[in-house]
Amino acid sequence: MPSTLQPPAIQVHITQAQARADCSAWQIAYEACNTGADILWLVDEPALTLRETPGRIELSYARAPLQPGVQAFGYFPPHSVALAPGDCRQRSVHIRWPARLSTLWNPARDAAPAPGSYAVTVRVGYGETPAPDAPQADEDVQDPVQRWQRTALSAPVTLPIAPYANLCGAGATP
Repeated sequence: MPSTLQPPAIQVHITQAQARADCSAWQIAYEACNTGADILWLVDEPALTLRETPGRIELSYARAPLQPGVQAFGYFPPHSVALAPGDCRQRSVHIRWPARLSTLWNPARDAAPAPGSYAVTVRVGYGETPAPDAPQADEDVQDPVQRWQRTALSAPVTLPIAPYANLCGAGATP
């Protein structure tokens, strides 16, 4: 996914981040704001992609490439919403650990990071037009989406994951 090298026209801010130790869960609120001069189209889909590296977790709502072995049956552009200059879109996510994820976008069905503290970021996808072009006959159906989409990443916040002894149901809900 291409990311802009200059300050992105979309900026992402985590506005609330809470961890529940009693059942190992996170509640995160964030906003994506158009800081540019033109209308932009924010990817607005519930599919969460989780990327974990030592001490870091990225929660991404940008359209990710399909996982190897997943067969796409036709072209399906991301759903997007217009964001006028100066406008913001607020979203929240509740994640209960271990989290159940879609294997269309994630390498594993269940995400179970080790208990501990993590620098957590939120990534969103957006485009400069309402939708990507349709794929050409000689290219993969997801190539136009990956060309069209830009991404923006929030600054990290630190959240703990408590031991999984007290589960309150697994999964992630937007």
